[in-house]
Amino acid sequence: MFLKFARVLAVSATLLLSSFVAAESPREQFSALAASHGGIIKLNSKTFDAITTPDRDWSVAIQMTALSGTHAKCEPCLMFKPNFESVASAWKKVPSKDRDYHFFATLDFKDGQDVFRKLGLNSAPFVHFYPAAKGPLLEAHPQTQMWTYDFNMHSFDAENFAHQLSSHTPVVIPWTKPFNWALFSSVVMTVALVASAYVLFGDAIIALLTSRWIWALGCLAFILTMVGGYMFVKIRMNPWAGAVRGRDGRPMISYVANGYQNQYGAETWITTALYSVLGASQICLIMYAPKVPSAARQRTAVMIWIAVSWMLFSVLVAIFKMKHPGYPFRLLL
Repeated sequence: MFLKFARVLAVSATLLLSSFVAAESPREQFSALAASHGGIIKLNSKTFDAITTPDRDWSVAIQMTALSGTHAKCEPCLMFKPNFESVASAWKKVPSKDRDYHFFATLDFKDGQDVFRKLGLNSAPFVHFYPAAKGPLLEAHPQTQMWTYDFNMHSFDAENFAHQLSSHTPVVIPWTKPFNWALFSSVVMTVALVASAYVLFGDAIIALLTSRWIWALGCLAFILTMVGGYMFVKIRMNPWAGAVRGRDGRPMISYVANGYQNQYGAETWITTALYSVLGASQICLIMYAPKVPSAARQRTAVMIWIAVSWMLFSVLVAIFKMKHPGYPFRLLL
């Protein structure tokens, strides 16, 4: 009987000891969670409180996002998500003795609405960094207050994000810019197409590239497009047209914007077309009219192109007067 009791007592002691040995510290549990989820711990309200406990000897960067349910179309969240994952993935390369003292985690609004309310967050994304509150990491980085990554100052870029975090993590995050396979494929395809075109149509291509007329037309087209205000409209993302009220009070479409600092997209192409025809009329007057063999036809050509120039310049001045009603001059219109 005594031997049986002793055997049961030994087994019980062994099981109890095994349970103590198997029990993991919170840091070890979070380390296992991170390893099993690609380096990022998915949080809810309960695990958020656990990973940000005041008794922590680790640091954690938490992405506050909104990519589930009715908030699945959060464009900034979608934009930052791959960058956060890239930096978290780079942290996995760090040796475990340092890696296990810093974690990357994410909390979706759907899983932690009370946390968002507690922190006063009404938008996303945010990244909150919680430094270690005790242990060797606290000695290396004495800051204990939570701080927020500034997207306005540092942007959503993964390189900037990794650089800012690295001054607070146990070691520098070994993030490197991933190889751009899309750009590499594009370059290879472009080189292959250019080489094939040169082999098949080399003589014609050389003739085009060495033609002064091709270069002249290209330069004129570029100059006229820029003079028409294309880049001004493109940079400011101005609309194609606007709406104004006519004399009868009804709304109507306007293709010419008022003022020096405003211009619609349609106005750019109207101005470019006028400049193009005006330039062509001057070229015809200078280069082609003198070569007309008949004097009568030459006079007719000169009068026609002068009339075209006069009319188009009148239209140009009229448009300028529409933009600036106080302009005192006009021609025919």
